[in-house]
Amino acid sequence: MEYIKNRTYLSIPEMLNDLDRESLYLAFQEFLNNPLKLQKEVLIDILNFAKDSEFGKTYSFESINSIEKYQNIVPISEYSDYTSFIEEMKLGKEDILFNGNTDSFIVSSGTTGKMKYFPESKRGVLSKNLVMNLRSTQLAILAPEFLKGQSNILGIINSSNYGSTEGGIPIMSASGQGASNYNTRDENKGEDIDLKMVLPDELLNASNISHDDKDYLMALFALSDENLTAVICNNLAHFNFLLKQIQDNTFKMINDLEYKQLSVDIDEKLKEILLDKLPKNKERVNELKKIYNNKKTLPIRDIWPNFKTVGCWLSSSVGRAAFDIKRELPKDINYLEWGYGASEGKFNVPFKMNVSSGPVAPFACFFEFLPIDGENPLTLNEVKEDQFYELIITTYSGLYRYNLHDLISIKEKTLKTPNIEFECKYSENAICKNNKIYASNFTNVLKKTEDDTNEFISFFQVFIENDKVNYILQPKNEDFNKIQFKKILEKHLIKDLDIVLDKIYIMSKDYRDSLFKKEISPGKTITSTKLPTLVNREPKMNEFIKEIIFE
Repeated sequence: MEYIKNRTYLSIPEMLNDLDRESLYLAFQEFLNNPLKLQKEVLIDILNFAKDSEFGKTYSFESINSIEKYQNIVPISEYSDYTSFIEEMKLGKEDILFNGNTDSFIVSSGTTGKMKYFPESKRGVLSKNLVMNLRSTQLAILAPEFLKGQSNILGIINSSNYGSTEGGIPIMSASGQGASNYNTRDENKGEDIDLKMVLPDELLNASNISHDDKDYLMALFALSDENLTAVICNNLAHFNFLLKQIQDNTFKMINDLEYKQLSVDIDEKLKEILLDKLPKNKERVNELKKIYNNKKTLPIRDIWPNFKTVGCWLSSSVGRAAFDIKRELPKDINYLEWGYGASEGKFNVPFKMNVSSGPVAPFACFFEFLPIDGENPLTLNEVKEDQFYELIITTYSGLYRYNLHDLISIKEKTLKTPNIEFECKYSENAICKNNKIYASNFTNVLKKTEDDTNEFISFFQVFIENDKVNYILQPKNEDFNKIQFKKILEKHLIKDLDIVLDKIYIMSKDYRDSLFKKEISPGKTITSTKLPTLVNREPKMNEFIKEIIFE
């Protein structure tokens, strides 16, 4: 491929990083027309830049010249296989999992709650950045207003500042790392994109502050900006929490903006910094007062007339929350899946609005797909549409045949590259009548029931008891036809999964948000929270149970 010909000492990510935005997008489209060719080159490229490392010497990377040989020599791995290497790298030791030094560490609590540290090489960082840049470009193509003139973006992300390791290497979160890609003008590449982030870095990185106070301040800064154009976040539920802050604290926020003050109890130094960044705009205050006096509330379309675009997760349980919140937002807002990724990497670039899948980014890492029936891993050209696989990656940052334990599905192709979508964690399954059933199976049954009944469930969970399934449902509508819904749900459960329905728990509208609040903790926010679909037992919070429907 012409974009990566004649390379000498530069890696594929380094060469792609030299391209301007338009050329990078054209290169990506070329890659999508022949992904396997690039995948082979990416694998050899990764091994070449790790052949002098401790890991590379152990597995003779220098001698590997094909996918088949790589698969025969290097075993499938998981996080526990890297912990001893990572501890050395945290101390600053070089040439461990890849050639050279460690650029940074990405920290993740994962699904277990135990903190994990993923080392990043400079090439690995570039690989993620390129995927993020392509996502921004695709968003601009689908929603031109996003990058037309100046775009004021509400980027709801986790703190990027987690200090340093014992060896002085920076630690950051995955979403914090991604935030560096919402760049302003790039004069060296002739870009004409001008992005303004609504939230100050000092607020996003503030640690000694309660979640409620932080949400209040995020909402206050958002409310101060009449030109807000787009919201970018992983979990749209967090944006919903900010909207509730505005509605619950309307007078206090307008007063804070009018007198340029902060009605929260936070560190005085942080308060001084934030006050300096909070705009004092008399016209904006008068406008908000006028809107409220006329409508007794602050409707989104009135306070942000230019707000037209949302980039967020649209898959799995987070996606259900997004589609629920979408029903309360203005109808003319465009939604783009912000892409499947994790602390370990960024994996696809969605191409369509309101669709939760996207084509694999074949330059980002080397992909393998492990069938759930236990067969041998497949390469990108071997996967089949509508099938489920565990995703295995080999990255520029020292993960080799690493099993993410994510269950993904293969969708239709974009050009000649399969689209992938995150379904659930592979571990999120239940044994019923000696059969393994995944969370996504229960989701698909619920979707069919919703289609047949014209109902929508804002949030749901399931648990298995005595080989029968129990659904915990938070309906969207107060006049939810529970009897009809139960009848249709039973039909699909028996037909698709051969499972009998036991009970349905009808929950109040605050149930999901209460679970989000329980999940947040220092270092973990709603932004990074995925609520489990499969749980072990009936709801513990009885105050949210409206009714239990038995057989």
